[in-house]
Amino acid sequence: MSKHYDVIVVGAGIFGSCTAYHCQRLGLRTLLLEQFNLGHSNGSSHGKSRIIRYAHTEPEYVPLVGDSYTQIEELEEKRGEKLWNKLGLLWAATGNQVQSISGHLTKHNIEHEVIPGTKITERYPQFKFDEKWTGLIDPMGGVIYANKWLSAFQDEFKSLGGTIHENEPVISHAENDNTSVNVTTKNGHYTTKKIIFTVGCWITKFFPNVNFEIKPISLAVCYWNAKEESDKHLLDEKHFPVVIAKNLEKKEYYFALPDTDYPGAIKLVLDDGDALSGDLSHPEKNNQDFVDRPGNFISEHIPVVDGTKPYKVDQCKYTNSPDHHYLIGPVSSKTPNVLVGGCGSGSGFKTAPGIGRALAEMAAGKQTTVDVSFFSPSRFEK
Repeated sequence: MSKHYDVIVVGAGIFGSCTAYHCQRLGLRTLLLEQFNLGHSNGSSHGKSRIIRYAHTEPEYVPLVGDSYTQIEELEEKRGEKLWNKLGLLWAATGNQVQSISGHLTKHNIEHEVIPGTKITERYPQFKFDEKWTGLIDPMGGVIYANKWLSAFQDEFKSLGGTIHENEPVISHAENDNTSVNVTTKNGHYTTKKIIFTVGCWITKFFPNVNFEIKPISLAVCYWNAKEESDKHLLDEKHFPVVIAKNLEKKEYYFALPDTDYPGAIKLVLDDGDALSGDLSHPEKNNQDFVDRPGNFISEHIPVVDGTKPYKVDQCKYTNSPDHHYLIGPVSSKTPNVLVGGCGSGSGFKTAPGIGRALAEMAAGKQTTVDVSFFSPSRFEK
């Protein structure tokens, strides 16, 4: 026997959990389907830490981040739980990128500071940059306690009466004359007014014929120890900022966080990786180049850290659209009841609360609180 819902959200990572929460909050009877166990490590939402920051290369991201800050403040107060830590962000880049980002932040009246690369060491003694680099300090930057965010939104969703089914992969979906959607899973059949796919790299499985090409990759998530025991404290949340570093000449992009995941070891990762296998699995081992290049960056720019060999290497699936911006909204103008929230790897965790609110408002036929038209999948329609 089929069961009917107002909304079915497919994928219980951070995008899906935030979306389901907001759907239920708007009074929509919502089912959240997850193909694995909740909190699994097969996708992009696992782990203890992510970066939150106002600073972005495109101004359209800033209001989404602002919405997330508001939501997390409310959630922390309601739950009596610390969900993030304000550390400050250091964005270091060659070329004129920092000046461009500063312009976006100024437009939105966001506090920040621009400093020469040679002055970064005065602010953060762990780092060493020369005159080719410029630094931007975003004081609202910080570390997200990622696993706590995920659990918080799932808990709040259930407390509002939402339903979660674990270990129930979706097999197929089909629209009924633009009025509803039939959904078939491993365990049964459902109908829904709207279906929202927040499925990370599995977007290629559900939408193989859309007009955009997505090639998910496997990141080598590397953790690095201090060279000397006496410098270990410089890697903790009291001393180490969250970091974005872009060498535009070498076309290398790194992100770094303090020792939140593994005490005594910072996370520093190259924004590049190996292709996933045909079944969307990680390679058995990441290409050594994706470990060596972060190590070389550390040796050159973070001299207190040992860049010769990582303490540990984890893996994370990483999914971006061709233009590296999110997909938020109906996957096609021809399928108005099928929405997608995806391609957020690298920056999406912190914007997930805002994205979830926007997708829920779309599902409810409401105007979105934050304008997300920049991220519409329709930009790829031919």
